[in-house]
This record gives sequence, C-alpha cells and structure tokens, in this order.
Amino acid sequence: MKFLVADDDPLVCETMESYLLRLEDTNFCLKANDGLSALRLISAGGIDAVFLDLEMPGLDGESVMKAMSGTIPVVVISASADFAAKSYEFRVTDYLLKPLEFPRVVQAVERIREKLSGAKSAAPASAEGNTAKEIFVKSGTRLVRLKLDEVLVLKAEGNYVEFILEKGTVLCLMTMKRVEEIMPDDFVRAHRSYMVNWRKISKIEENMLFIGPHRVPLSEAYRDGLLSRLPLIQ
Repeated sequence: MKFLVADDDPLVCETMESYLLRLEDTNFCLKANDGLSALRLISAGGIDAVFLDLEMPGLDGESVMKAMSGTIPVVVISASADFAAKSYEFRVTDYLLKPLEFPRVVQAVERIREKLSGAKSAAPASAEGNTAKEIFVKSGTRLVRLKLDEVLVLKAEGNYVEFILEKGTVLCLMTMKRVEEIMPDDFVRAHRSYMVNWRKISKIEENMLFIGPHRVPLSEAYRDGLLSRLPLIQ
C-alpha cells in the first residue's frame, strides 16, 4: 500500500512512517508538513490512503478534505477529539488521537484495507490502469510539477531517480522500485537502472533504445516485457 502522512510536526510524520513501514504490504510512505503540499501529492495520484492532521499551515486538514475527490480513504490524526463528530461528514475511515500508538495505527490500516477492498469489488471490470497526466515530485526542498508526456527516460542514481525530460532534468529522492509502482501505464522498465516512456521510443536496435537524443540499454531481463507493451506489426 502507498500512504501519505500529512502533519506539520515532523516527529509525528517520522513516527507514522516508522509504524507504516513495519507493515508487510507497505510500499512507501510520503510525508507532507503543510496542507498545500499534501493536496499536491494527492492530486498527483498513486496514493492509497492519507493520514491527515487537522491543524496545518496554509491549508488545514478540513480544507484538504473538501478539495479531495472523496475516493481516497482518509484517517484523521489530531490532538483533540473536538472534530471527531464533524469529521464523519467527510466519511473519514478512522480518527486517531495523539500520541499515536502502533496497535491503534494497525487497526486504522485494517479499516483502510476493508474500505479499499469494498471499492475494488464495486469497480467495473473494464476499469483502466493508472492514466495520470501530471505528477509532482520532490526535488530538494521543492515540489516540481511534471507533465508526463514530456518525460522521456527515468534513470536510477543510487537512492535517487533522474527524470529526463524533453527539456532538462529533475532529480528526485526515490528508488526505482517505488517509481515503477506509481508511474502510469506509458512507462515501462527497460533495464535495472532505466525506465522509459514507450511512446517516445523512435527505434530499437538490438539491445539499445533510441528516445530523442538519448540511447538507453535494453536488458534481456526486461526485453519481453517492454516489447509486449508495444503495438507491434510483424
């Protein structure tokens, strides 16, 4: 599962991240320290559930919930129970009081799983995959908005991923495994260190992909998977 923890207290974010990463099915946990950053990350897609503080600078938790689509489970985290009754007007999944404790967080995650399971059961069988058009990525202290049809190649650089665009690059602190899990369907792995926008491939020669001015190695381990995504005429 992919979580977002939004709280203006960095210690709360770190605590929640440590709790969530102890769960076997947690893929990653993003953190935001203000409401606007949280909303941008939610809007980028790829988040399964949000743990949301009510009192944050910029946009408070209530404003964030009003701006959300309502399809993502929200668990409120707060130092006060005053908002508990009203929070259910937003159909929140759970309400956690600080200080946060691991068993109670586990209980909230179980409720998230139940809600997501019910949503998947109700979804039409023809539902398509992730087709996001834009994402926000954290580069240093900035959140950078990327139009995905301008992204050519993603390259792993240690614990960073370099987004290579038609014009320029953006470096993000994230592993290639996590990027692969959240990128939409136009992006496919070509090599242990590379992921590509297959719609931007101009030609393939032996074990080399040509994408704009870039040459990207195509390893045998990923060759069949990439070719299966292409509209081949043979």
